[in-house]
Amino acid sequence: MILEIFTLCDAATVHAGKMNILGSFDTLSSDTFPAQHSDCVVAVKMRTTHDDVEPVDIEMHIIDPDGKDVIPPVSNQLEGGPRLHHHLWHIRGFPLPVPGVFYVDLIANGVLLGRNPLFVRKTDRRGGSEGS
Repeated sequence: MILEIFTLCDAATVHAGKMNILGSFDTLSSDTFPAQHSDCVVAVKMRTTHDDVEPVDIEMHIIDPDGKDVIPPVSNQLEGGPRLHHHLWHIRGFPLPVPGVFYVDLIANGVLLGRNPLFVRKTDRRGGSEGS
């Protein structure tokens, strides 16, 4: 299995076999907590190979600094064999209970395939980050 693209972004589409990504990011800011990010997408482009003969179970988790899921995990099952797979998971009302480092995890058949940090920062009311 080959992970080609795994990102958190503002929007994404797949058209005619092409993935279009808008606004890939790794940092969110708020002046108050708990906070909420209104809308985002986790975009995944991956390939299964001849070695992936059985169906592949994938899960996406978003976890907070304490290791707890902030949204219910989402899952899907992929066909094995040599194939290209695109997945777009739309998240509306993404909760941010506290500032800190969150993680977006992609798990395939129980094995961590990708992990991206999401830095959630507290800003002062003037728009600057506290402590910087």
